[in-house]
Amino acid sequence: MPLETLPTGPGAIYAPDVALLERDGLVTRLRAAASSAAAGAGSLVVVSAEAGAGKTTLVREALAASGSAWGYCEPLSTPRPLGPFRDIAAHVLGADQPQDLDVAGMRERLLERLRSDGDVPPLVIEDAHWIDAASADVLRFLGRRIGATRGLVVVTARTEMTASHPLRRVLGDLAAEPAVVRLDVPPLSAAAVARLVEGTPIDPAEAFRLTRGNAFLVSQLPLDPHTRVGRTVRDAVAARLAPLEPVARELLELLSVIPGRSDVGLLGADLPRLDEAVVAGVVRVEGDAVEFRHELVRLAVERELTPGRRQELHAEALRRMTALGAVEPAVAAFHARRAHDTALAYASERAAAERAAALGSHREAAQHYRRVLADAEAVEPPAELARLLLALSTEEHMVGRDAQAKEAARRAVDLLPPETDPLERGMAVRLLSRVSFDEGEAGELAREAVRILEPAGPTVQLAAAYAHMATNRMIARDLAETIAWGRKALDTSAEVGDAYSEVVALQAMGGALTVAGQDDDCTYLWRAVERAREAGLDDELGRAYANLVSGAGEARLYRISDAAAAEALAYFREHDLDGYGLYARSWYARCRFEQGHWREAGSEVDLLLADGLETAVTTSLVALVLRGRLRARGGELDVDTPLAAAAEWAGLLRSLQRTGPVVAARAEARWLAGGSDEDPELVETYQLAVTRGHPWLTGELGFWLWRHGELDALPSVAAEPYRLHVGGDAAAAGEAWLALGCPYEAADAWADTSDEVLLRRALEIFTGLGAAPGRRRVERRLRELGVRSIPRGPLPSTREHDGLTAREAEVLRWVRAGHTDAEIAERLFLSTRTVSHHV
Repeated sequence: MPLETLPTGPGAIYAPDVALLERDGLVTRLRAAASSAAAGAGSLVVVSAEAGAGKTTLVREALAASGSAWGYCEPLSTPRPLGPFRDIAAHVLGADQPQDLDVAGMRERLLERLRSDGDVPPLVIEDAHWIDAASADVLRFLGRRIGATRGLVVVTARTEMTASHPLRRVLGDLAAEPAVVRLDVPPLSAAAVARLVEGTPIDPAEAFRLTRGNAFLVSQLPLDPHTRVGRTVRDAVAARLAPLEPVARELLELLSVIPGRSDVGLLGADLPRLDEAVVAGVVRVEGDAVEFRHELVRLAVERELTPGRRQELHAEALRRMTALGAVEPAVAAFHARRAHDTALAYASERAAAERAAALGSHREAAQHYRRVLADAEAVEPPAELARLLLALSTEEHMVGRDAQAKEAARRAVDLLPPETDPLERGMAVRLLSRVSFDEGEAGELAREAVRILEPAGPTVQLAAAYAHMATNRMIARDLAETIAWGRKALDTSAEVGDAYSEVVALQAMGGALTVAGQDDDCTYLWRAVERAREAGLDDELGRAYANLVSGAGEARLYRISDAAAAEALAYFREHDLDGYGLYARSWYARCRFEQGHWREAGSEVDLLLADGLETAVTTSLVALVLRGRLRARGGELDVDTPLAAAAEWAGLLRSLQRTGPVVAARAEARWLAGGSDEDPELVETYQLAVTRGHPWLTGELGFWLWRHGELDALPSVAAEPYRLHVGGDAAAAGEAWLALGCPYEAADAWADTSDEVLLRRALEIFTGLGAAPGRRRVERRLRELGVRSIPRGPLPSTREHDGLTAREAEVLRWVRAGHTDAEIAERLFLSTRTVSHHV
């Protein structure tokens, strides 16, 4: 905007133009993204900056000619589930749009629209720092697929978000997607601020010091020549409101208690009275919506209200909204609570919770249920309170807040004494078992649920209790009990027609039979996958896939586990089941590690344990054990830190499935470091594995007891390679390990022989893996046998670069910097073919 056209005097406004100074490059990039999308190369662009930097104005200017569809996130106590996407769907899906699309329906319909051949307007998610979890899931889904569409999705958000914020997690998940672009809007420079205040009594240096280049704050500097620079937004807004007519100020006060945009119909015949506020730049009217120029302006007006006046305005806003038509439950609850209308707030909050849960917005559902329960004790009987608590427990569990889920379920059980309806009490006890960390406690609760429900005969609840009992015993690796409970669950679920319990039982039985060596084709686990798909149980299908990958991996059936991982990860990506996906990846990494692909496994572990990535305890535990074993076998430092962290998590869970691998890894690390001290935990865990008939954990834990001099022989239940080794036939043990696909274990067995050929094979394997302690052990053994011609190990320079030569490490640095093979060849005076070989 030319300087001479800048308005001056009290009430002047030029925020849009201020925000666009020094933004040409960003505008160009946004317009280029829109053009590329129209040509079939879509993208998701995240425009981020501090509050007041001009994000919205930038996007409006860049997309002015594109007919964009906007969706809005508002700072309600609890966001509207799928709010911004429902705003957008009303424009881009039209009359075809169902009113209650859930997460899956919304993302599929929008993706279909983005893939269509017709004109697709850019979709803008405004103020995504207030986004709800369900909308964040839709955004993640679109971001992973948008590159192959004609769509452009633009997201505006403030930079100040916590690590657990839904949008932060989405952006982390999409960081590697080539079609996802970040645009950071910087503050205005001192020169730009000076230009904007030129011709006013404001000192440019003082203006820059006060605003730090924030475009909105610069726009709020009073331009009256008789005043000094205002020091707060509230001062600037107050100065702007002072000249307005009382009716206009009252309307602004009403609008100030409504976060985000408002329907102009709320103002009715008073709408023309708002004109002078529009001219003053306090609010703007676009189509059928009215909103403040900036959230900071709304807050400045609202904070000047007295408590009584604020309460009256919330009641008035809700009255006007209701008169216009149906009000979203989340919006009604927000205003009713602030209007001190307890009965309406309770009813609206409960409706909002149920709606959020139905739409898949579980974080928001939990927030609503917490507020419902704060009011419910005064109006609801114990049985109804228990139902609400179980609903809260379910939602808390869905978002990973298991401690809160357990507390809610515990309170529900306490409200349902033994003389109450056995179906309700049995369900409550079963759900409490599901969210209990401790395997022993969870097992006792699962048994209690069965005892309560069995007298009523076959029911859906009893089938679920049997299935959950089978799952508990499977996690405990109590294989015989798992199979017995699983068969009961399958029989009962068939009798009552409950697909959910059938799938859960198939997973439990499949895991047990596979690990016990009684189902090497993973028949039950594959059947669980197929049955979940047939029944449309998406969440259980994700769990079934994860159990197939981990169960086959634990049984060292790598052909099946690897194939299942490829299929499962494709499914998880397609359906955005990141929790199950990360768990499956942790097990895939473990399998790759056991098959000798250490670098690949290490890369996966680094990703799974990266800062800011939200992983489940079970996923972190697998990854931490892997990191410890990689360091121990590679002769690296700080082996204990990851294993100690894994032990802490395993101690909370207390199931053999979780504790066994940690105890084995710590025993191996001690042995490789030269330690041979007694370990009561190793003895105790081994005995538990023997009692429960777990072949692989019995073998592994017993093997380390043998190596530490605390065991002479292994029982018949132990896996064959371990029995062969401990029984004195290390050569055959090595061959058995190699047949399974485990080169390190094969070399480790051959290192205990006196056969020079086998020792040299072991030396070759250890060298290729980078297993320095193992290599040193074989070198010593060969020298003891009088062998003189021992192949030299990797050079020190190679060890320094994680197994790469110095030249390979140098090439890698240039690759990471984004250079092509030809460019690297020119810089390093090599042939392109040589560089390609290094790459």
